[in-house]
Amino acid sequence: MRPAMDMLSTLIMPDVPMLDHFRRLVRDTTIDDNTLLSTDYFNHFNEVIMLLSMLGDMPDMLEEIRAWQPKTYREHFAASGLAFAPLAIEAYEYVPAEFRVPFDANTDEMNALIAEAVEVLDGMKDDPDMLGFTAADYWQRLQRLVDKGSAIVHGSLPQASLDQSEIDALF
Repeated sequence: MRPAMDMLSTLIMPDVPMLDHFRRLVRDTTIDDNTLLSTDYFNHFNEVIMLLSMLGDMPDMLEEIRAWQPKTYREHFAASGLAFAPLAIEAYEYVPAEFRVPFDANTDEMNALIAEAVEVLDGMKDDPDMLGFTAADYWQRLQRLVDKGSAIVHGSLPQASLDQSEIDALF
């Protein structure tokens, strides 16, 4: 295990020979050879999205949603049983910051949204119609974040949006 300062410096300025090394190693896996990230991580979030989508018809699924726990990228792959999991875990250390920072921020946003959903939905368990309607809103928002995360995995970075004052300044 590398000391924390070495890991931080790798995030800021990756070791180019190691980055190239991992880009060669990940070929023929589901790890993107540019970003060194894998969309397989989103299977973990797809579980809770599926549960949320069923909640309107099966309110007892709220217990399973409550039981869902976030996993880091490394934790997910360590428990996945996938043949390339050790490589995904090792390569994650060398993900260039331009991809790692938005990827991690997107993951944090998904985890926070799920925690919020559990709290909000818990308060609606006695109103099945509202429970289903609200759960649908949450799973659709989560799906958009999974789509955004997948785009990051494949090298598409989110575009910064302008606020109204910046738009006005352009004119």
